[in-house]
Amino acid sequence: MLNKTPRPVKLIPAPIRAASGAVWATLALLAAPCVLQADTLTDSSSQAVTLVELYTSQGCSSCPPADAFLQDLSDREDVLALSFHVDYWNNDGWADPFSQPSFSFRQQAYREEMGLDYVYTPQMVVAGTFAAPGGQREAILKAISDNEGLWTASRPSLILNRVVNDRIRVALSNSSSISGAALYAAVYQSDQITRVRGGENRGRTLRNVNIVKRLVRLTPNITGDLELLVPLADLDASSADGIAVFVQRDRIGPVVAAVALPPRPGTGMQVSLNSVDQD
Repeated sequence: MLNKTPRPVKLIPAPIRAASGAVWATLALLAAPCVLQADTLTDSSSQAVTLVELYTSQGCSSCPPADAFLQDLSDREDVLALSFHVDYWNNDGWADPFSQPSFSFRQQAYREEMGLDYVYTPQMVVAGTFAAPGGQREAILKAISDNEGLWTASRPSLILNRVVNDRIRVALSNSSSISGAALYAAVYQSDQITRVRGGENRGRTLRNVNIVKRLVRLTPNITGDLELLVPLADLDASSADGIAVFVQRDRIGPVVAAVALPPRPGTGMQVSLNSVDQD
């Protein structure tokens, strides 16, 4: 079945949130190389992965199969699968609790960059360069494979560590080929169950994985190798259990590097009960 297109909607530009003043202060202190003792690192990730973004909504009856496909992709070690919940379905009887206007704007920016006729749900974007309906598994799997085939020694190296006292360390090297790109941090909830009480999915219990709660631009313009130490409090990460970072060229172009840390031990599925009908 062809994936449903949303009703006409006016998307008001809402820029992706930039790093707070406290983050910029931290980055300024790290202008010089930062040396961390080995025992300050709690876990680490440096494996290059392909970023897959799913634009979805709990108010869209076509989206649950794509949500399940994203869950399958999230089990792969070579894929960073993130779920971005859009807000333009929220007037159909159910307000998706994870939706954000800035994610609708990000999807619209991809539409303009790729020359697509419209935005729709569910939609998957692979590595910032390929878009397809979330049900087109073969096309998406091929795009992931094609992106991995592009990895060469000239690609930048990205390392993400958790550090004691609730901080993360981001180290980017071999970055001479990506001048002008931006570095993003995505804070996400790894697993959530929601009982939907309105809209097209009324009465259904939906499972969503890797739900992006915040997307923060850490550096707007990469000019060379860098090392950042960022408190998780400055990313408002207290209500989420996963974090990933990625490098994206040309504002909304190719994603040339991405890594993620696994959810913290002891975290997992949460149930969201909505006691108010949103008819």
